[in-house]
Amino acid sequence: MKNEGIDMAKEDSVKWAEVEKTLQDTDKKDLIVLIRELYRHSAENRQIIISRHAKGKKSDWVLESFQRVIRNEFFSDKGYGGLQSDVVRKAVLDYSEGSGDLAGTMELMLFFVENVVEFINEYGDIDEEFYDVAYEMLRKFCELIKTPDGQSFYPHFKTRLLKLRSESDDFGYGFGDDIAIFVEDVEDFF
Repeated sequence: MKNEGIDMAKEDSVKWAEVEKTLQDTDKKDLIVLIRELYRHSAENRQIIISRHAKGKKSDWVLESFQRVIRNEFFSDKGYGGLQSDVVRKAVLDYSEGSGDLAGTMELMLFFVENVVEFINEYGDIDEEFYDVAYEMLRKFCELIKTPDGQSFYPHFKTRLLKLRSESDDFGYGFGDDIAIFVEDVEDFF
């Protein structure tokens, strides 16, 4: 990508502290112009800005767009999804880092594991990498729900966690057992 008028070597050597100081001294109008330029520059920037600052339908749209990315890896419009664990992991990470929305991040984590369980029930076994990613995602979800900030979301997720356990109880490779252990640990906590 060619940036006219910008020496990329010099740009890479500028530290965040220098940029931050300049931004702190910048007038609010100029910051809004800069944010508008970033918004127009890429879809990813738009998603970050909307998820952090838009209220209501637009912020819901951002979460739903990330859910569609996850869902499509399992069940695309053409049937069988792409099953790329990196795509799913990146969707959760991008949403989490971009929005700072704990409830939405937890929603995506659980939604991912629910899709793994649904896929296994529909089509059978998946590759080991997806089991590993789903295990880690559920482990992290269960850690977050036990934090002071996450505890308030337990009533929202409780029924889905119990359903996840019951729908995976006969899975092989210990995955169903892992889900049961995680869910029982959360139930014991609450």
